[in-house]
Amino acid sequence: MRSKLTTLFLATLTAGSCVLAGASPASATSSYGKSKWINSESGWQHAGVYVEPGDMVRIHYVTGRWTVDYRKFPYVSSAGYARHIDRRIYQGCKILNRHPYGSMIAKINGAHYKVGRSALIQARQAGFLELRVNDADGCLRDNDGSVRVKITVADY
Repeated sequence: MRSKLTTLFLATLTAGSCVLAGASPASATSSYGKSKWINSESGWQHAGVYVEPGDMVRIHYVTGRWTVDYRKFPYVSSAGYARHIDRRIYQGCKILNRHPYGSMIAKINGAHYKVGRSALIQARQAGFLELRVNDADGCLRDNDGSVRVKITVADY
């Protein structure tokens, strides 16, 4: 038995939209996936994915490393820093305070989600998926690196 999430079609990006192979944009409603690089030196980054309420969005770390301060702290995956390192970082720049610096976070039309190494998110509202490192805009100048994620969306 195959779920929509295991039957993936890697989409070709054309003008920032995802389309199933052989389908028109209007009929692409079952499942699609894509890969995206997210830079630690930029704020919210458009993932090229539009979701409707109830859509299931799976975000999974593939490769890459980043740091929230290349002068003082090591490079990490999208899971972010271990607790003992996170505590040493100035705490005034987190977007999601309960999650470590360096972890990946997501936003869909104002609703925030923790991603880390992997997340399965049910969209609460329609909008574009945006991703970033858990580090506020005013604190990005000492960041470095990027991570690649795989994004899969299925409607239910």
